[in-house]
Amino acid sequence: MTTGPLAAPTPAVSASSPGGSAAPALRRHLLLAVLAAFLPLAAALLPDSWSVGVAVTVNFLAVVVVLALLVRSGRRSAHPAGWRWYAISVATSAAGALVAGAWLPWGQTALGSVPGQLLVVVAIVRMLDRSSLRGARARITSMLVLFVVADLLTVHTLYHLTIARSGVLSLDQTIALFALLFSIAIGTGFSLVLIAVCAAEQRRVGWLLFASQVATAQAGAWSSIATGPGVVQYLACATSILGLTLLAVACATDRSRPAPDRRSADGSTLGALLPHATAMTGGSLLLLSVPVTGTLTVFGTTLGVLALGALFAHQAVSWRTQGRLTRDLQRSEAYFRTLVRGSADPVVILDDQLTVSWVSPAITGLLGVEPQRIAGRPVAEAVHPDDAAGLVAALAAPHDEEVRTRSARVRHCDGTWRLLQAQVRDLRSDPDVGALVLYCRDVTATAPLPVVTDLAFATTDPATGLPNRSALTQRLATVLRAPWVSATSLVVLGVDGLADGDDAAMLRELTTRFSRALRGDDWLARSGVSEFAVVVDGGIADAETVAARLVAAVEPVASGPGATLRLTAAAGVSGLSTDVDAGEVLGWGDLALRSARGAGPGQVRRHSDALRITQDRQEALRADLADALHADRLHLVYQPVVDLALRRTVSVEALLRWQHPVYGAVSPAEFIPLAEESSLITDIGRWVLSRATAAVVALPHPDLGVAVNVSARHVRSGALVDDVLAALDASGLPASRLVLEITESVLLDDGHVVADLQLLRRLGVRIAVDDFGTGWSSLAYLVGLPIDVLKMDRQFLADVETDPQRRALCASVLHLGTSLGLAVVVEGVETQAELQLLRDMGHRFIQGFLLARPMDVAALGTRLPGIGADGAPTPCADLPNGDPAHPVGARFPRPTR
Repeated sequence: MTTGPLAAPTPAVSASSPGGSAAPALRRHLLLAVLAAFLPLAAALLPDSWSVGVAVTVNFLAVVVVLALLVRSGRRSAHPAGWRWYAISVATSAAGALVAGAWLPWGQTALGSVPGQLLVVVAIVRMLDRSSLRGARARITSMLVLFVVADLLTVHTLYHLTIARSGVLSLDQTIALFALLFSIAIGTGFSLVLIAVCAAEQRRVGWLLFASQVATAQAGAWSSIATGPGVVQYLACATSILGLTLLAVACATDRSRPAPDRRSADGSTLGALLPHATAMTGGSLLLLSVPVTGTLTVFGTTLGVLALGALFAHQAVSWRTQGRLTRDLQRSEAYFRTLVRGSADPVVILDDQLTVSWVSPAITGLLGVEPQRIAGRPVAEAVHPDDAAGLVAALAAPHDEEVRTRSARVRHCDGTWRLLQAQVRDLRSDPDVGALVLYCRDVTATAPLPVVTDLAFATTDPATGLPNRSALTQRLATVLRAPWVSATSLVVLGVDGLADGDDAAMLRELTTRFSRALRGDDWLARSGVSEFAVVVDGGIADAETVAARLVAAVEPVASGPGATLRLTAAAGVSGLSTDVDAGEVLGWGDLALRSARGAGPGQVRRHSDALRITQDRQEALRADLADALHADRLHLVYQPVVDLALRRTVSVEALLRWQHPVYGAVSPAEFIPLAEESSLITDIGRWVLSRATAAVVALPHPDLGVAVNVSARHVRSGALVDDVLAALDASGLPASRLVLEITESVLLDDGHVVADLQLLRRLGVRIAVDDFGTGWSSLAYLVGLPIDVLKMDRQFLADVETDPQRRALCASVLHLGTSLGLAVVVEGVETQAELQLLRDMGHRFIQGFLLARPMDVAALGTRLPGIGADGAPTPCADLPNGDPAHPVGARFPRPTR
């Protein structure tokens, strides 16, 4: 057997399987080689004075062409170093033949090619795997000696049967012939070694090299018996060209490609039989020569004895190697059985028919049955009938040796069903195994939790027994390298409503439901605290179907005796492709899950380029926002609030704007939530307070008020009072001209929030509730809280012109504010009809695009809007310069954004 260190050389020599795409090309190359060999024979048709010269010229032209082909094709071959030495060998042989032809007589010129033929040994050695040479030196040496002796025996016997009997060669010619054939026999022996130890896909190159050596030997023989120009010389040139062209064909065939298992049975059989076949060929010819010639030469007898000795030595070395391999195999099998018997988890081996061929003794502790009762049964009979079809389909499909997880219910000896999870490794293509190997474990709810000593290096989630995120990443990395990656998708499932921590019983219940909802080839893992992931064997449409089934399987879940926990779920779906890595795929799935959760419970969303672009934009804005604050890329605009009673602007609202260098104008609705994710929103709020108060105090309107939006995070930080006082002190703006706008939810926070607002209010700062009616809207909280102004949201104006209920609602908000002593500001007024309706209801403070759009601080001195005598907005209205009868800043609440 040719195994272990005698495995094929690397890198693999490319050769397509018969009938493959490379076979027609090889046949064409061989046909061209044969046609090229006929050219010197065609030269015989020329006049005698031209024929030999033309034949020899064609021969040396073939040398030049083959040298060029070896240099060119050798660079792209699997063994460029070997083909470089072959090129050197051909060049050396040709140069030696030219020199010998000029100095030596006919019949001895072939001696010039002997150095080049010896260089063939170097070329073939460079094609052999060095590890093979080191690991099996004795066997390769005995094989090489046997090949060389058998070749010499064959050549001698043929010489004895043909040329020696005719006596056409002199002693000098005979010595020259055998010197050449001995050098060629050494190269031929190495080519046979290459054939014997290589894999099947490499053997074609080895046979071409062997054929080239045989043709070269024949050319040397013809050249040695040629006594002058004639047919023999033409045959010598023809076989020489044939050997050269076969060498070029071998070089063109030698291409690198992934090699199959090198220990194939075919390759091992040939490696074992080829030495014996060559010895039998040489010995048979020697024995047949005796009755034909009537003699047995001393040289032939010596070669025969040497061949028998080499055969004995080779057989002894092979026997010793085979014995060592047998002992290693027995030791390995003993180790395997010891490890399997000591494993707590059962190991099951299935043959090609999915029949249990072997099962470890640990199955007894798991199912209470002896291994002998399970061995020999089809796996479909050992599992629950509902799980059999899906399990058989999943196991029958090729897996390309990657590990996959499958689940099925198996009956215990006590009659109960246990949910077993098996990691399946497909080794059917491995000639040493040829089976499916299943590593099983119990994942039913009654099974004890596995003990994981180092969770950082574990690939199994201890609460569910499922693969964890680390195993999921490894799985995705394997799938992304597979050719079927485009037919695989990822589902990321988020479960909302789970209690903090790992509720093992709840998680196992969910795992069981999810396992039953999946198909045979789908692969389930726990990817996070409240998240699961499924690698789906199918496209996006299949993944969406699986995701919908998983979402539907979530609720309700029993949480105790007579108690039910209402859970909700959402899922994100993403496709897989070869141009991304596992981290990117998981990021896509998480992004799709966030989109699904934002759409509401029970939703399934597919990852798309739009989602990815949105995420990239948010990441860029989040990273650039801090720099924008420090680089002064943020600026404020101001929207006026008009008092319908006084017909002029009484306050302005400071609105934040961002001009991004790449994305242009970015809406506050987009970048403010990003800032609220961190303490940056407090820094921005502090900056807005400082800029807004300084800008308004510098205007020629001493009673104009300014409203500033304050985030909930800023209010809860405890720094708001100090920041407001610092801004007022730095700008000189009276506290009565500042309005702080907060959301309704802030008023429900800790006691210190209300205390801070009360302190600010006592200092003169007024507090406004922004977007009133869209938050918690509990009227009981309006009493006793430090509030001065209600900002009525734009939603109240929807269809107010045509809907009587909307008009009644607007009037009720005004009445509520008046009853509680609060001013009411109506936001979002955009039409004259809306303005007239609000005036008729008695609303006083109005803000919206109808009156003015947000403007820069420079425009506030001349473009403040008002209300004309006809009730229509006017573009500019002067404010009174400190008119004590109209203390605008002292009475007006903050406007909305």
